[in-house]
Amino acid sequence: MDEPVRRRIMGGAKPPLQSFPMLRFLLLLWLILPTPAAAQFVAPPASQPARHAVTAGYTELSVDYHRPSVRQRLIFGDLVPYGEVWRAGANENTLLQFSTPVRIGDNEVPAGTYSLYLIPRRDTAWTWILNAVTDRWGAQEYNAASDVLRFDAPAERLSRRVESLEYRWMNLAHSAAELVLEWEWYRVGLPLELDTDQRVAQEARQHLNPASDPNDYYEAARYYLETENLSLAKTWIDRWAAATGPQFGRTRRQALIERELGNDTLAHRLMQTSLDLAREAGNDHYIRMNERSLREWSREPVDLLPDTLLSRSIRYHDPRGVWGRQPYGFWLSESRPGGDTRLTGLTLSPGTGDFALQQYSGGKRIELSIQNDEFSYRYQGESEVSDSLLRANRLTRERAELLRDYYDYLWGLPMKLSDAGTLLQPRVHRVWYDGREMLELEVHYTPDTGGDVWFFLFDPVSYALQGYRFYHAAEGPASGEYILLEDEAEIEGLILPATRHWYHTRENRYLGTDRVVDGRQ
Repeated sequence: MDEPVRRRIMGGAKPPLQSFPMLRFLLLLWLILPTPAAAQFVAPPASQPARHAVTAGYTELSVDYHRPSVRQRLIFGDLVPYGEVWRAGANENTLLQFSTPVRIGDNEVPAGTYSLYLIPRRDTAWTWILNAVTDRWGAQEYNAASDVLRFDAPAERLSRRVESLEYRWMNLAHSAAELVLEWEWYRVGLPLELDTDQRVAQEARQHLNPASDPNDYYEAARYYLETENLSLAKTWIDRWAAATGPQFGRTRRQALIERELGNDTLAHRLMQTSLDLAREAGNDHYIRMNERSLREWSREPVDLLPDTLLSRSIRYHDPRGVWGRQPYGFWLSESRPGGDTRLTGLTLSPGTGDFALQQYSGGKRIELSIQNDEFSYRYQGESEVSDSLLRANRLTRERAELLRDYYDYLWGLPMKLSDAGTLLQPRVHRVWYDGREMLELEVHYTPDTGGDVWFFLFDPVSYALQGYRFYHAAEGPASGEYILLEDEAEIEGLILPATRHWYHTRENRYLGTDRVVDGRQ
């Protein structure tokens, strides 16, 4: 084959490298850069990193930590010994940060970042530690000389095991927050108080004299209503009302403030104005809320004597007339949000002073008894216990009498309203409560009996007790709680409400449920 032909077939002779500057550059780059290493296997960490951050008031709060898991181990008292400093997490320091100064117990703590440690204990309070050194691993290099704060807090035993350690910010309010740790069978909280009120007052002085926007007055009023400073709430809502016209949402808040202050006539008029404006605007949400408020605020006197209402209700709940003639016993399941469920066995003996309680909670069994004026107790089945256990579990006659009076009263209603010192108010009212019509009986007590004001709610047909609410007379209606009743249980001839749901009045905040159960469950 001719040479020229062969060169065309084979692609010709290779040209010199310098005729391809880009190729030369790429080759040089390949020689300079490191060759990528072979891909490495990376397993998930044994204790995953985690962060929980919130804002309360003006304060930014956060906790950074690692989450160890139980993995079929015994944690507290074994892997984490009682009485020793623990890093309150895994790996590097658990870090607690807040953007403004806070108060923990009686101590002011400056804004900043702190390492968090904990000393768990078997039968007494656990100890939180805030430390200034934040770059350590574990607790081996912990130095108490750098402690900023130590704070004792009770540890609660949980009804269900928490596999992986978790921190949560709970019970958030404008001026408070609680950091809660849960792991294995335990929960312990660190409460923080925030000086939000002072900051709000400072902001008000700076920006509300006068306000560039009248609605800023309303925002101040809203804050002070939520924090229960009614005099300041009224001051700012009045300035808002003087500076602008009514608006259904803000006028509703104005009505609520006047209602809390006891100005019922003005509150009704303002709520009706809010309702009319909501209807004009076609806002169904505010229409429903305002209609419900007006129903709940209405109290129509009825032609029924308080003694007659009470006797009819007692006849419903004690149809065989056994009250006060024999003891009666039952078991309760008592649950609280975010807490353990407590199982309580009671034997009540109205009018005799006798009382017996068995309580199971967090792995503990406590028994308290008053029989023929003799007090006794047992802890975990033993009557001989140390002084520290006596104090920690309040195994005292004083506590037994307090619990006796508490359970006797609540689980003896409405029969207990016949007791001496009970002052039935002269008028029964028809009210709208919990979405239905009820009869309301107001009850006061003599000074030696109690200082609370109670309102009992009855079915208008059967006269069965449906609920009640109370407040401390010195603190006003918003200071109290209300209780809604469900179902019924027949207990040795008595017809008693089987379930009680508790709520805080001002916030409608759920507080817990007590339920009659069949024996130890």
